[in-house]
Amino acid sequence: GGGVTGDLTGFAAATYLRGVPWVNLPTTLLAMVDSSLGGKTGADLPQGKNLIGAFHAPSLVLSDPLTLATLPPAELRSGLSETLKHGVIADAVLYEQLKTEGWPQEIIAVTSLIRHAVAVKAAIIEADPYEKGLRQALNFGHTAGHGIETASNYRLSHGDSVALGMLIETHLAEKIGLAKLGLADELGYTLSKLGLPVSIPAEIDRGAIRTAMSLDKKRSRKEIHFALPEDIGRMRTGVVIEFWQDLIEL
Repeated sequence: GGGVTGDLTGFAAATYLRGVPWVNLPTTLLAMVDSSLGGKTGADLPQGKNLIGAFHAPSLVLSDPLTLATLPPAELRSGLSETLKHGVIADAVLYEQLKTEGWPQEIIAVTSLIRHAVAVKAAIIEADPYEKGLRQALNFGHTAGHGIETASNYRLSHGDSVALGMLIETHLAEKIGLAKLGLADELGYTLSKLGLPVSIPAEIDRGAIRTAMSLDKKRSRKEIHFALPEDIGRMRTGVVIEFWQDLIEL
C-alpha cells in the first residue's frame, strides 16, 4: 500500500512484542520515494500529524514501479511533491529534471527517477538516522504543510499540502533574508508545471493552520525549528524565527 499502510504497519511492528521485523512493499510514488524510507512510523491525532509513533525501519523495502500504473492522477501528483522536495533540499539535478521534463512515461525512465529520489533520502538518513541535524532538511514544507493538512481535516492530500508548505516556507526564507530573492516564484512555477497547487483553498481556515503549526512535532523548548532553503539544493536546518506567525503568508 501507500504511506498510511506503511506507517501503521511499521508502528504495529514497533510496538508488538517491543518490536518485530517487518517488510514494506510501497505501491504509491509518495511511499516509494519518501515514507517507506527512514523508519519513521506512526499515526495522526486530531490535534496534528504524526504525534504518536516510533523509529522502526523495515528489514526490506521492495518497490515495483509497475504498480504506479494503477494510481489515479491525484495520487501520482502527491508523490511528485515529495520527489520535488528531495531535489530542492539536496539535489539540483533532480529538481531541474522534474522542472524541465516532468513525470516520464517510459518505465525505464520512471525507475531511474525513483532510484534518484530514493538515493537522495537514503544518503541523508544514513548520515543522520534519528534526525539530530542533517535529516531535519527532510522536514522542508512539512511544518506549514502539516498545518494545512490538519486544518483541512485531512481532505487535502499530503502531497498537495506539502507542495503548499514548501512554497509558504520558501516565502518565509526570503522574508528573513535566508533565501535568494525570487526563489519562491521559481518554486511556484515548477509546482504549477507539475500540476501541484500554489494557493490554499479558500475554505481552509488560516487561523486553524497557524494553530496546527504551533503544535508541530518538530518543536523544541516551545520553539519551532524550521528547515528552510537558501537555494535549490542548499538548506538551513534548525532555524528558529521569532514571531514566525506574523511572517507566514497564507
